[in-house]
Parts: sequence; C-alpha cells; structure tokens
Amino acid sequence: MSLICRLMREDEFTLDFELFLMETFFQHEPMNKYLNTKIPDEVNLSWLKEVLHKAKYDNLTLAFYDTNTQHSLPVAFAINHHDKIDDHNHSDSLYSSLNKTNLLKYEHINELLTKLHENINLFEKFHCKNLFHIYLLGVDPKYRQNKLASQLIESAICIAKEKNFDMIYADATTVINTIQEHKIKTPDIGGASTPPQFVECVLNEIVKMTPTIGFSYEMQKPNLDLRYKTVD
Repeated sequence: MSLICRLMREDEFTLDFELFLMETFFQHEPMNKYLNTKIPDEVNLSWLKEVLHKAKYDNLTLAFYDTNTQHSLPVAFAINHHDKIDDHNHSDSLYSSLNKTNLLKYEHINELLTKLHENINLFEKFHCKNLFHIYLLGVDPKYRQNKLASQLIESAICIAKEKNFDMIYADATTVINTIQEHKIKTPDIGGASTPPQFVECVLNEIVKMTPTIGFSYEMQKPNLDLRYKTVD
C-alpha cells in the first residue's frame, strides 16, 4: 500500500466521487452507522451538492490516494471550505438550506447539526475574517486502520498556515471519526435509548474527549478550534 495526500482538482469532483462520499460518510461514518442512515432517500442531495460545489471552487479539499491501485477515487477525504466574513455563501448558510420536510429519518442528524450551529457567529467568536472549515471527513472502511483522518487534519493545518488563514476549525461531528481513528475508549454511545439522548451523549463525549485527541488552544497558530453546543 502506497498512499499520497494531496489537494483534489476541480475535475475530480465527479458524480462517482459524490456517490463514494455518500457511501463512505453517510453509511460508514460511526455516528451515521449507528443511526442506520440510508442513501440516497435519507440524505438531502441538494444540500450535499451545494457543499461539494463550494469545496470544488475553494480548492482546499484534501484526499488520500492509493497509488498501488488503478482506482481513480480517493480512499479518504477532507471536504474543506474557505469561509469569508463578507461571503453570504459561507458554510453555516448551507445548513440553513436543509429542507426538514426531506429529512424525515435523517432528522436526528439534523437535530445535532442544529444544536452545533444555532446562535453562533464564528467570525465574532474567533475574531477573524477568513476561516478554514474542515466540513466532512470520510475514510474508506478498508483503510480505517491507517489514521488517515488525523493525517488529513494535520495536512489541513499546514495548508491553513501556508495560506495565512486566521483560524482553522472543524465541526464536532467531524471529530467522531477521529476519536475512532485514535481508538480512544469512550462510553457506549449506542446505549442511549432515544435519539435526543444519543445527541446529548455524542456532544458530551466530544467535550470530554477533545483534549485527549490533541485539539487544544495550545497548538501553534492558527489554532484548530472545535465548536459545539451542549444540550440544555
């Protein structure tokens, strides 16, 4: 196995990649796997297409490729966005485009996203104008033992420094994969009996695990900041 990490090109944001992302993230990402998310009927495809469209032209998305195969698709990816204070099409606005009538069985993921994003102005919170947003992380299940998610985050930090971003951050949902990659022992979140309890448990575990997986304010600038909002 020979893996290389690089920026994805615009012409690599194909329909095949979109299908690969849906399968990898929505079926195999630990939280979605627990909630038994199916595709495509439970995924808001118009929202996902907007996410990928922005990532395609922001030119910050990273991916790992296995050079020992003839497969043109990556084996892991970090969908990254450039969020600007004066841009109305920043990442948080994409969440507001989610149509709840189309989510149905996907509503509990939406509930978690809503809790993470409500009443937060990231530019005010971080006192900056340009944010590097690690939006989605996905790893092919066959490659999960190689700590690719954490390497993608490290590469993203390097790019953010090179391009002089004010801050790099990730959504708390993104961190769940990294917790799995680092094989950190956490309480069994699958034991939550109802979806709201599950959401609260996930958020609480993220808060407790964040220092353990090395995301802290002591990192060299720009810091990697994880935003979350606990359930009242």
